[in-house]
Amino acid sequence: MKKIMIIFGTRPEAIKMAPVIDVLRREKEIETVVCSTGQHREMLKQVLEIFNIEIDFDLDLMRENQDLFDISVNSLNKLKEVLTEHTPDILMVQGDTSTAFISALAAFYKRIKIAHVEAGLRSYNINSPYPEEANRRFISVISDYNFAPTEDAKQNLIKEGFEKEKIYVTGNTVVDALHMVKEKLNNLELSAKNEYELNNSFGENLFAKPFILVTMHRREKFGDEFKSVLKTLKEIALQRPEYNFIYPVHLNPNVQVPVNEILKGVKNIKLIPPQDYFKFIYLMSKCLFIMTDSGGVQEECFVFEKPVIVLRDVTERNEAIKAGYAFLVSSNEKLIKEKFFEIENNLKNGYNYFNCENPFGNGKSAEIIKEILLNN
Repeated sequence: MKKIMIIFGTRPEAIKMAPVIDVLRREKEIETVVCSTGQHREMLKQVLEIFNIEIDFDLDLMRENQDLFDISVNSLNKLKEVLTEHTPDILMVQGDTSTAFISALAAFYKRIKIAHVEAGLRSYNINSPYPEEANRRFISVISDYNFAPTEDAKQNLIKEGFEKEKIYVTGNTVVDALHMVKEKLNNLELSAKNEYELNNSFGENLFAKPFILVTMHRREKFGDEFKSVLKTLKEIALQRPEYNFIYPVHLNPNVQVPVNEILKGVKNIKLIPPQDYFKFIYLMSKCLFIMTDSGGVQEECFVFEKPVIVLRDVTERNEAIKAGYAFLVSSNEKLIKEKFFEIENNLKNGYNYFNCENPFGNGKSAEIIKEILLNN
C-alpha cells in the first residue's frame, strides 16, 4: 500500500486538492494523509466543510506580519518533524505557493518522492507573478510526478529538459472541484441565501443591476501601476452607470489603501470584503464578465462561461487566451477600455466566447492522477 501525504495551506490549494483527496481516500490501495500548513485557517474552513475534507496534521504556521523568510524557515522546520515521523512514500503539493515549494524541498531532503499537481505553468517572467513563477520552476526540478494540466504545460517542461516519463497531462483539478459545487449553486434556496447574505453584509442590493466582477491583488503591481488600473476602472464605471462593479477587496494594506482612496464613493462600484469560496463562485456565476489579475479565475470562469479581462503583463494560462475567452491587457488604459467595451458589445449581440472544449479538462483530472499514482 502506498502512503501519500497531501499538503496545502491556502484556499486555492485546498480547492484544487479537494477532488484528489476525495478519490484517493476512496482507494483501498492508498493510505492518504492530509496536512494543512495552517496559514489561512479561517479562509480554509468553509472549503473544508464544502468538500468534506478532514485534516490529519496542522502545522500551525500562521503568524502576524510574517514575510517569505519567516514562512520558509518555519515551514521547513515543521515539515522535517512531520516527514520524519510519518515517512510517506509520496508527498503531493499543488501550484506555486512558497509553502508548496518548501514542502517539496523538505521531501527532497528526506528522499521522499514528490508529486506536483498543476505542473508546467510558465509566464517566463521570474518577477511576474512574484514569487510564484520561481516557486513552480523550483518544484519542477525536484518532482518525480509532474501532473501538467494541459498539453502546453507539458511542452513547457519538455522544452526545459525534464524527462517525458515524469510528465502526465491530467487536466486541471479546479474543473473537478467546480463540477462538485456547481449543483449546489443551482439550488434555489442556497442561491437566495447567498444573495441575502451578500446584500445584508453590504447594506444594499448588489444585484439590482447587471454587474462586472473585479479582483486585483497581485503584489508585483503594487504602487503606481496598481493605482493606474484603479483609475481606469473608475473611469469605466462612471461611463457605465447601468452596471455595478463588485470588487471583493483583499485585506492587504497595499490593496486596501489605494482601492479606498480611488474607488470609494463611486456609486456603482461596490467594495465588499473578501468572500468565502461559495459566495465568490456564486458571484462569478451571476456576473456579466470578469476583470482580474488572478490565475485561478482564468480557469474557473470557463465553467460558468464568463469572458475575462486579464489585468496582467503575462499569464501562465495561455490556453485561456488561445481559446478566445480571456484577454491580456496589462495595466494599459487604452487596452483595458477597448476590451471592456468590445466584450460588452459582443455579449449584447449574443456572441459566444465558449464554442470550444474547456482547455483545462473535463472534470476527471483527480481520477487520472489516482490511476497514475497506483500504476507507477
